[in-house]
Amino acid sequence: MRIQYLNGGLANQVFQYIFVRFAELYYPEGGPWFLDDSFFFVNQVHNGYELERVFDIQANLLSRYFDADVWQEFIANKKKGSSIAQSFANLGFPIEMIAETANYKEHNPFNGKVYRIPSNEFHPEITKFPGDTIYYHGYWIDASWFRSYKDILRKELTFPPITDSRNQNYAGQIASSQSIGIHIRRGDYATLGWTLPNSYYSESIKNVLTEYPDSFLFVFSDDLDWCRRNADLLGLNLTSNVVYVEGNKEDLSYCDMQLMSICNGLIMSNSAFCYLAALLSKNVTIFAEPSNMNTGHNA
Repeated sequence: MRIQYLNGGLANQVFQYIFVRFAELYYPEGGPWFLDDSFFFVNQVHNGYELERVFDIQANLLSRYFDADVWQEFIANKKKGSSIAQSFANLGFPIEMIAETANYKEHNPFNGKVYRIPSNEFHPEITKFPGDTIYYHGYWIDASWFRSYKDILRKELTFPPITDSRNQNYAGQIASSQSIGIHIRRGDYATLGWTLPNSYYSESIKNVLTEYPDSFLFVFSDDLDWCRRNADLLGLNLTSNVVYVEGNKEDLSYCDMQLMSICNGLIMSNSAFCYLAALLSKNVTIFAEPSNMNTGHNA
């Protein structure tokens, strides 16, 4: 049995799903893979579990493997501080952990053997790690997991049709122009000091407009008011063709990702949300990309 931790917002969930699908396709004889969805039974963050609602993915969730009473016992133990991996160990299962990030100590405390590997790198050999039960704690934000089977994964990760008039209007504007999506992540990134400098955006926009002066800039952000107040510093005043994409919050948050994925070009933030939009696009041009994606998880 192979188990991958599942947590966070939509982008994290998708990257963790991509890792599992890579493993299943790369090493099919490796045994059954499960996504440990226990995080969503004890935490209320973002929009909860979203793979099924957004992409209609029927994932192999660990919660569906056990009888309801057994799973509830696991969840009761988790609320007391015992991770699923630790509960397995306490029951006598021979289980080991492969951890990409150090926050397993918080999310999945485990007193068994833990193998550490570098964060956000491509190490396919770990999917063949020997053992009866292997628990994977990681976020796997590296394009190689996706690109190895991109045709299969793009089919599985197909956005639902856009049905509301507001987003249909945005999609029409994007399709009919030299559209450049700009993702500006604020929120918790601003609080933690992870935001990109304003000059990153102003220089990137200047370069795009030099090459494509008729571009329309579509601004995606979790703080559009801040973007408007700082338009001069961000370079958004360099053209009058600026559209602030509004209204996609809570259950509709994924629509920003969907709209970014159909833009002609992207000026990316250092967020996994934006990175995933670029991967799911078939023909987007990346005009600016930070050197490292900040997934918000310490290595």
